[in-house]
Amino acid sequence: MQQEQNTSYGATMRLLIASCFTLVSLFSLNTQAAYISDDVFTYYHGGPSDQYRITGRIRSGTSITILDRNKDSGYVKIKTASGRTGWLPGANVSEGSSMSVRFPQLEEKLGKSNAMITQQNEVIQSLKQQTVGLQQQNKEYADTIAKLELEISSLNRSINSMDDSNLMRWFTYGGLVAFGGLVLGLIIPLIPRRKKRPDVW
Repeated sequence: MQQEQNTSYGATMRLLIASCFTLVSLFSLNTQAAYISDDVFTYYHGGPSDQYRITGRIRSGTSITILDRNKDSGYVKIKTASGRTGWLPGANVSEGSSMSVRFPQLEEKLGKSNAMITQQNEVIQSLKQQTVGLQQQNKEYADTIAKLELEISSLNRSINSMDDSNLMRWFTYGGLVAFGGLVLGLIIPLIPRRKKRPDVW
């Protein structure tokens, strides 16, 4: 008997918890952020039409939460930030965030965008200066390379000229040696030889 009561109690608790979750989920799905639009002040009623008595008024731009909608009258049940509830025409309600909420956000985004643009402009200017410096260095390197190429060409011409001069010098020396040998070859036979003295015994 006790076990049956415990089982029944457990089942009841599980059903109660599931029901709570379902109600919370339905309430979360039905609520929606919105704000009051159009008129400077809008009156809200105690029920979903203007046949109900006016229970309060709310300023244009005030953030509210939509709790329910009446399809027949087009009225919307709203809840204010202070917790008061009422019904007013759906035409006076705009979904989303009001300008009083969005304007500071837009200003903040604009400020961040301007700061980012300023930072990017600074980076661009820095890159331009670096580019100018690199272009100047490239020009200096190009001038240095051109000078070195001229010096190399001049040295190559000098080496080629030296090679030609050395070749001519060796030809000249060889010709002189050959000419000297020829002259000696012609002169030596003309030199009279001394007769040998007879040996005296």
